[in-house]
Amino acid sequence: MNPFIGETERDLASAVAEWSGTLIPRIPAAEKEGTLPRDVIAELGRLGVLGMTIPEADGGLGASAVAFALVLEELSAAWPSLAVGVAVNSGIVAGSVVRNGSAEQRRRWLPKLMDGNGLGAFALTEPTSGSDAASLRTTARVTEGGWRIDGSKQFITNARYAPFAIVLARVGELDPERTSAGITAFVVPLDTPGVSIGRPERKLGLRASDTSALVLEDARVAHDAVLGEVGKGFAIAMSGLDGGRIGIAAQSVGIARRSLELARAYAKERRQFGRPIADFEGLRFSIAKAESDLAAARLLALRAAWLRDRGRPFTREAAMAKLFASEMAQRATHAAVQIFGGNGYMRDYAVERYARDGRATTIYEGTSEIQRIVIARSLLAA
Repeated sequence: MNPFIGETERDLASAVAEWSGTLIPRIPAAEKEGTLPRDVIAELGRLGVLGMTIPEADGGLGASAVAFALVLEELSAAWPSLAVGVAVNSGIVAGSVVRNGSAEQRRRWLPKLMDGNGLGAFALTEPTSGSDAASLRTTARVTEGGWRIDGSKQFITNARYAPFAIVLARVGELDPERTSAGITAFVVPLDTPGVSIGRPERKLGLRASDTSALVLEDARVAHDAVLGEVGKGFAIAMSGLDGGRIGIAAQSVGIARRSLELARAYAKERRQFGRPIADFEGLRFSIAKAESDLAAARLLALRAAWLRDRGRPFTREAAMAKLFASEMAQRATHAAVQIFGGNGYMRDYAVERYARDGRATTIYEGTSEIQRIVIARSLLAA
């Protein structure tokens, strides 16, 4: 038994696992094409998955953070590219609107994250500001009819599918002593004149997940496009990333879990020196270590989600979960490829894709190095 998981969460995850299993035959073509099929996104909307984190009062399922983590694990075990899109849409974007949006903003924007016509985007990273997010250069200036936004965003997940993006821009001049001052969150429809989407990035993994640049040149939005308060956007971004790190931990668990499942099955079938390679002690030790780390990573992710559900601080726990689970996924996928041997390096076998897809988990929404800074800062704060 897992102390963090109730029957409702277990049933929801099981239903998503069954559905996501039907996607397996479609994955190679979609990964080659570099796009998520629109009908798959629409089906996620009909199933309620895209709205599971949104309160019932706003038309969603009102599911727990634990349930969302379990669903992301199942989606990642089947198709990591799809899980990333869902995590950004239903995690960081929906969560930011739910926590900070006015009643009118919630009424206007949350249905667009649930209906399956697209996936929301979160535009924080820029060509010159990655880990140092507070140094962003995108600007927002008050105009007679609202705001003018200018700047470039990079590595934006879901840009091509998004009805809108939450764009972080600076109001006022940069203060070198307080770089986060003035940063403001805006809800920007991506059909706004002056907004353009760059070419898709050519990535090592997660190839069906869209990652593109977002360029804003004299993009005009109304006064009510501000999410939360002017100058308070950096806190919105950091809060969103805290929750997103639980999602990445869950994705890492799903990737590792499926890789090890495939490796165990292969080890029982593959014969060398007259017996299955699963009989060899060295391989058994590798699997035992990987499975133990996997179990620990899952518990770290669920602990952080459980704390979030209860309104308790979870920043450190989310960083711990993300750090351990993402690096565990590197070891697990490496072990799986080794068990497959030469076949593990070939695209005909799924472990090759999981190894590529899992690599990004130590990078996005805060690198492993950033997670160590977050953890240490929390532990050593006076």
